[in-house]
Amino acid sequence: MQGGLFFVLLGPMFGRKKDRNRKPGLGWRSWCLRLLLSGLGGICVFLAFPTFDMAGLAWIALVPTVLAAKGTSARQHFLIGLWAGTITNVGGFYWIGSMLMDFGHMSFPPAAFFTLLMGIYQGLVFALALWLLHWLRKRSSLGYWLHVPLAYVAAEFLLPFIFPWYYANSQYWVTPMIQVCELGGVSLLSFLLVMTNGFLIDTLVCLFEKQSGWWKPLLWALAVPLMLSGYGLLRLSMVDKQAQAAPHLKIGLVEADVGIWEKEDPRKTDDNLVRHQRMSIELEKSGADLIVWPETSYQAPYTFVLRKGDEQVGRYRPIPRDAAEIVPSATQPPEHASWDRAAGTDGLDRTAPQRGFSTPLLFGALTARRNPDNDSPRHPGIDLLNTAILLDGKGNVLGAYDKVHLLIFGEYIPLGHVFPTFYKWLPEGGDLTAGKTVEVIPFDDFRIGIMICYEDILPAFTRDLGGKDPNIIINITNDAWFGKTAEPYLHMALAVFRSVESRLTLIRSTNTGVSCFVDPAGRILSQTKPTGAETLMESVPMMKGGTLYEALGDWPAYLCLAALVFFWLRGRIKRKKR
Repeated sequence: MQGGLFFVLLGPMFGRKKDRNRKPGLGWRSWCLRLLLSGLGGICVFLAFPTFDMAGLAWIALVPTVLAAKGTSARQHFLIGLWAGTITNVGGFYWIGSMLMDFGHMSFPPAAFFTLLMGIYQGLVFALALWLLHWLRKRSSLGYWLHVPLAYVAAEFLLPFIFPWYYANSQYWVTPMIQVCELGGVSLLSFLLVMTNGFLIDTLVCLFEKQSGWWKPLLWALAVPLMLSGYGLLRLSMVDKQAQAAPHLKIGLVEADVGIWEKEDPRKTDDNLVRHQRMSIELEKSGADLIVWPETSYQAPYTFVLRKGDEQVGRYRPIPRDAAEIVPSATQPPEHASWDRAAGTDGLDRTAPQRGFSTPLLFGALTARRNPDNDSPRHPGIDLLNTAILLDGKGNVLGAYDKVHLLIFGEYIPLGHVFPTFYKWLPEGGDLTAGKTVEVIPFDDFRIGIMICYEDILPAFTRDLGGKDPNIIINITNDAWFGKTAEPYLHMALAVFRSVESRLTLIRSTNTGVSCFVDPAGRILSQTKPTGAETLMESVPMMKGGTLYEALGDWPAYLCLAALVFFWLRGRIKRKKR
């Protein structure tokens, strides 16, 4: 019955002879039909992503949209693609509106407007892809099986996003399918997914236009996922053997379930710290070799620090970037911070990150350094940095990493130093300074690669980090801004691919769900729930990474762009000959 309905919808678009005297344009009925069909395709795309997780839809989701555009002009291809892309991105990023209302203090109308605006912008990738598809169809007689992936992957690569996502990310939990990312990253998997859509389009075009050989593209549409899964299963067994033979560390994560309001409330800061300390003590009792706290999880009114070159401990807020030691405390944390105040506990004991435990600790905090050239309207002469700090069991600073890719508006406001009024208009906007380089931190005989916040969804960042030869990747992040929506699951889905691209374990530590361990094969070994304080601990392999993707980057996307240039040059040469 569904197949019959599909044919009824598509019937008016096929099989009619072209009328050369007919003026260009589409009637309203045709437009309604095409928008209905392309809208269905847009819905199918976001249903393939969290939290619907219907990954199989990604293998067919572009078929309705491309067929809806068949027989239309380049401009109409663009508009149909924009319609489908907007539906996909509004459906997938609906939580932007909730964030703007909850933390940007917007009412519903402007929050909905900005959510729609972002959906339209990110929907441009579909619009550009369909426009390029129309352009290719005019210059090449090859089938949709090649034209659609060339157009889509090129558009996906060219258009910058605030929250970069790729068509391939829909397969994050289908472990055999994602193994190919070690060869060409998400762009290679996107190409193969979209190619399968193209083979199905060729099959339907042959059937509707009553051409022979319709079964050939159908066989290829079945062969591509079979070959992908075969390669994936083979590589899974090989990677598992390598992981088993590697040395292991027991790493524990603390997710104290500290939301934004709790985190920003100065009356709750002490209790938040106590909660992290008590949960860390439990991990130490379970034998953890390293404990990880999330992004900016350490907050205290001041910190006792020994700076490099100093002989005495000083009291600072925030932590100085050149800290050599953050003094630990041997006292046990109370159940509630108010007990410390009632007992008159010393300030050093109350504010030490490591209190009651001596396991090495990686945690996130704001750090500061003097910079006379910083003309910040909020803190002139001071750089504030979003930093991950690694301490040994005695509080000595083994290393630190400053976040390189800051989140627009959340951590900095574009041109804010040129136009300070922007900070008055956006009081919730941050004014942090970005780090300069990607860094790894030595730990025992290993090297830890650090990512902060959404750096784990940037494939290029993984390649830069891979050049530093880490043995593991740890991401500390704060998804509390987005509440109990699909965003934490989407963030995790986008990040899973970093483990396959590097063949390293990826660990994600968040203030609120979802924290997780992802093995070098991309399997999610364990994860926390979206609500409630939890700890996780796994024995993880300290692998030596190195993949073709890290060496060559997004070569499938480069080849797609090169193919477009080839067709453009060939067209110019043909016109000159004529």
